[in-house]
Amino acid sequence: MSDQGGPEDLDSIRAEVDRLKNEVEKLEARPQKRARLRKVFAVVFIVLAVLAFSAATPGVWARRTVYDSDRYLAVVGPLASDPAIQEALARQLTQAVFTAVDVQAKVQAALAQRAPKLGFVAGPLTSSLQGFVQDQAQKVIASDQFQRFWLSANETLQKQVVAVLDGNSAVLTVQGNQVVFNYLPLLNDALTHLSGTLSAILNRQITLPTITPDTVPSQAVASLGSALGVTLPPTFGSVTLFQGDELTSVQDAVSIFNKTLILAIVLFILSVALALILSTNRRRTLLQLLTALIVVVVLERRFAIAEANNVVSMAKPENQAAVQAIIGAFLSSLLLATKRILWVLFLVLVVAVITAPYPWAVRARAWVADVSRAGLGAVRGAELGPAAVWIGGHRDTLMLAGAVVAAIFLLFASISLGWFLVLAVVLVLYELAVYRVSAASRMETAEVGI
Repeated sequence: MSDQGGPEDLDSIRAEVDRLKNEVEKLEARPQKRARLRKVFAVVFIVLAVLAFSAATPGVWARRTVYDSDRYLAVVGPLASDPAIQEALARQLTQAVFTAVDVQAKVQAALAQRAPKLGFVAGPLTSSLQGFVQDQAQKVIASDQFQRFWLSANETLQKQVVAVLDGNSAVLTVQGNQVVFNYLPLLNDALTHLSGTLSAILNRQITLPTITPDTVPSQAVASLGSALGVTLPPTFGSVTLFQGDELTSVQDAVSIFNKTLILAIVLFILSVALALILSTNRRRTLLQLLTALIVVVVLERRFAIAEANNVVSMAKPENQAAVQAIIGAFLSSLLLATKRILWVLFLVLVVAVITAPYPWAVRARAWVADVSRAGLGAVRGAELGPAAVWIGGHRDTLMLAGAVVAAIFLLFASISLGWFLVLAVVLVLYELAVYRVSAASRMETAEVGI
C-alpha cells in the first residue's frame, strides 16, 4: 500500500505556500520602499540645495565686492567720471563750504560797509557766487588728478571698512558716540584747487593745509578752520554711519553673515551630492535641480532690479541721478556675476539634455554625427550620407536661417568688437560649410542620375 497524505498534510502544505508567498512579497516590497524613501529624501535635498544656493549667490557676491580691493575699486572707481556723481560732489562740497564759512553773512557785512543801499542783493549775489564756485568745483572733480585721488581715497576706505569690523580704523572714526566716515582729505583736496576763488571771496590769501587719511580728524578740522578763518564744527567733513554703541552689533552681524555664508555653501554642496546619490534617476534629478537654480537666479536678478529702483525713488530729487549711478554700478556688478552663473547652469543643462537617452536626443546626436561625416566627406570627396542630401535640398533655407539667427543675436545682445568678430567668423564658417556640403551632395546626385 502506498502512503497517502491526509487532509492535515494538505493544510500544512497550503500554509507553507502561503507563508512563502508572504515572504516573497515582503522581500519584493523592500526595494520599492527603499526607492520611495530615496525619492523623498532626494526631493528634500533638492529643496535644501535651492534654498542654500539662493542665499549663497548674493552673499558670495557681496563679500567678494566689499572684501576684495580690486573688485571694489572696479565698481566704485569709474563713479568719479560719472557726470551725476561729479555734480553731486561739487554741490555738496560747495554747500558745505558756504555753510561753514557763512559766505552770505560776509557778503552782507561787506555791502553794509561799502554800499549799504545794496544790502538787498546779498542773497542773490551769494547764490551767484555759490553757482560759480560749484562750477569750478565740478571742473576740479572732473580732472585727472582728482580721479587718481578718488581711487586712492576709496582704496584706503575699502581697507578701513574691513578693518573697522575688527575695531581698528583711522578713516572710520568714533567721534563722541558716533562712528563716522572722515572724507575731509577728499574735501580738502578739492578746496586746494579752489583756493584762489576762496581767497577772492573772503578777500584774503588762503593757504590750505595738507590733510591725509592718516591725519587725526580733530586736528584736520582745526587746521582747515584756521586756514579759512572760521570755526568749523567737529563733524565737518564727516558722515555718520551709525552710533558708536552699535559697532559691536554690526561686528556681530558681519560675523554671523560670514558663518552663515560658509554654512550655505557647504550645505549646497552636500545637498547636491546627497540628492544625486539618493536619486533613483540621477539625470532627471540633475535637470530638475538645474532648472530650479536657473529660476532662482532669474528671480534674484529681477528682485535686485526692483529694489534698486525703490532705493533711487526714496532719494531726494536732486540726488536721484547720483544715487542711481551708485546703485547702478553695484547692480551691474551683481547682474554680471549672476549672468555668468546663468551661462554655466544653462551650459550644464544643455549638456545633460543632449547626452540623455531620450529618443529625440539619440536621433539628434546621430544626425549631428551624420552631418559631421558629410562635412568631412565633402572635403575629402568621400561618399555622402542622407544628412548631406537633406542639407543639399534645404541649402537656401539653412543659409538664411543662420544669417537670421546671427542678426537676432546682434539685435538683442550687447557684445564687444572682439566677440562680434568671433560671431562673424562662426557665421562665415557655417555658411561655407552648408554651401560646400550642399554643392557636394548635388554633384553626387547628378552623377548618380547620369
